[in-house]
Amino acid sequence: MHNFMFKKVSSKEEMENSYAIRTKVFCEEQKISKEIEFDNLDHLCSHFLIFDDKKVIATARVRQKEENTLKIERVAVLLEFRRLKVGSMLIKNIIKHFMNLNGNQSIILHSQIAVADFYKSLNFISYGNDFFEDGIPHIAMKYLKS
Repeated sequence: MHNFMFKKVSSKEEMENSYAIRTKVFCEEQKISKEIEFDNLDHLCSHFLIFDDKKVIATARVRQKEENTLKIERVAVLLEFRRLKVGSMLIKNIIKHFMNLNGNQSIILHSQIAVADFYKSLNFISYGNDFFEDGIPHIAMKYLKS
């Protein structure tokens, strides 16, 4: 039985756990270079984690793009925890966190095409043309408030 918990990063150790997941998912699994993955924007972001008991299993960051626009980035779930609704829990809690702070915020993201349907299931819609980030096809998406 799993005991999932959402948390905003609040310590150096938690930030290191986030980096470790991103390294495993993006750099090792998807072969994205560390130079691209670690883009020197982390200090401008809020970071979030999902724990299973005491083990960190998922992470994402959120960056203020414009005054009322937030961008969810670097969403990563460890392979063995995918298909357990961990990603959904992460995104839903991030949206709830920021909507409670300011309901006028727009939330956007750049989804890998391969997982765009996952975001559509969470009320995101695509806009614009497909594009490539580090050789991986992406689409811009925006959250539709329900």
